[in-house]
Amino acid sequence: MGPEEMDIEGLMDPNSDTLTKEQSYSLESSLWSLFHMLLVALLLAGVFMFFVRASLVRGSSMEPTLWDGDCILVQMMGYKEPLPGDIVAIKAKDRAGKHLVKRIIATGGDTVQIDFEAGAVFVNGQRLEEPYVQEATHLSGDIAFPVTVPEGCCFVLGDNRNHSQDSRSSVLGFVPREDIEGKVFFRFAPLERFGAIG
Repeated sequence: MGPEEMDIEGLMDPNSDTLTKEQSYSLESSLWSLFHMLLVALLLAGVFMFFVRASLVRGSSMEPTLWDGDCILVQMMGYKEPLPGDIVAIKAKDRAGKHLVKRIIATGGDTVQIDFEAGAVFVNGQRLEEPYVQEATHLSGDIAFPVTVPEGCCFVLGDNRNHSQDSRSSVLGFVPREDIEGKVFFRFAPLERFGAIG
């Protein structure tokens, strides 16, 4: 009988304490591994929740960029400077505990003009190229244009321009920087639309 076969027989010998020691070591090792995995998972979850928040899109105001039922990730920490074109999560004044998702069009000091007949948006006299919109901007609100965005605020619009309540209405109006919770950067469900959001 070769040495390899003898080793196997030794492990299977009920009178040998080798089996018990190996089982004991294996159990202890498995418990420590499980503990470490749980600890790492908890730490990662904590870091993830601190820096990134998962949210569910409700409503059609950001179509075709975001659809009702999309699951998105919002960058919370490290998002310092809101920029035109960014899609952001906003604390809603009129909906306790809820958030709005809109696109920043202009920031403090910018002048916004909307030609509702032509459906065109202008910032500082320049017409915006907006390939992301559902339709041209024909829906007005109770805000008179042109408007200059106050310092420390943003002017936001939904991509579904004719089905969005945004900075065209005094219900939302200009959005203070402190009400912007983070930048939407990724969609993780549904899988057919999985990927980065620009």
